[in-house]
Amino acid sequence: MSIIRTTFKHLGLNGDLNGDIHNVPQGMVKRGCIVFAHGYKGFKDWGAWGVMGDMFAEEGWEFVRFNFSHNGHVLPDLNQCSDVLAWSKNTYSKEKSDLEEILLNASDACKPTEKVIVIGHSRGGGVAALAAANGPVDGVVLLASVSDFARRFPVGDQLEAWRNTDRLEILNGRTQQLLSHSFSFFEDFSLNAEALNIERAVRSLEVPLLAVHGDSDKAVSDVEGRELATWATQGHFVSIPDTGHTFGTFHPWNSNTLPTPASDAVTQILSFINNIAS
Repeated sequence: MSIIRTTFKHLGLNGDLNGDIHNVPQGMVKRGCIVFAHGYKGFKDWGAWGVMGDMFAEEGWEFVRFNFSHNGHVLPDLNQCSDVLAWSKNTYSKEKSDLEEILLNASDACKPTEKVIVIGHSRGGGVAALAAANGPVDGVVLLASVSDFARRFPVGDQLEAWRNTDRLEILNGRTQQLLSHSFSFFEDFSLNAEALNIERAVRSLEVPLLAVHGDSDKAVSDVEGRELATWATQGHFVSIPDTGHTFGTFHPWNSNTLPTPASDAVTQILSFINNIAS
């Protein structure tokens, strides 16, 4: 089945939000809309996210994937992290705000009978949980998601060195670029720690939550996924065996099908969200 993809550019509060909409095939009943948030050092066109989007559209779910305003991937080449200054100025608050805007637009475009689902991968899962607590969503899916942002910051001498130099250097393993975070990243979190508390957001949710995690994830332990499901009043946890952080996918992804672990994850998600839409 050929899925029509529509590109868009939304001028958000923090800057441009470039994205793609995987449209439900003509003649098929639209169940609702899924908004997908990519993870740390990620972007909307990474790996197999596009293939995954087509699979959801084929099942009646419009799928929206977008680049956060400060992920560094800007026109004309959205596959490259070319705006390293924007990347350095990114914050969790900006990503939360970006996602809230996209979710609001998705909700406005839906009929009353259609459901809005947010899916986030890794760091994007944490952002998805935060945005869902304040947004018009009917379900939350967290893929290999982090459960806490505070523990990911350096402490002690490393924190002071970052404060003094305004540079926390990070290697982008995909592009071999040496990127850096401004200290404003930490300052923003410190000032907004309560609003950026993932556990607090998840405990406040009044909609179903599904955490899907590979049992061999070395980037984010499945302990964090289990925490998220436990905190939610309607939480569910699914473990995908013998797979890691990206469920067997990588970049670039040149196939129009998914590997078994990613396909299994999609199957679990569809079962979860179709139940919400029934």
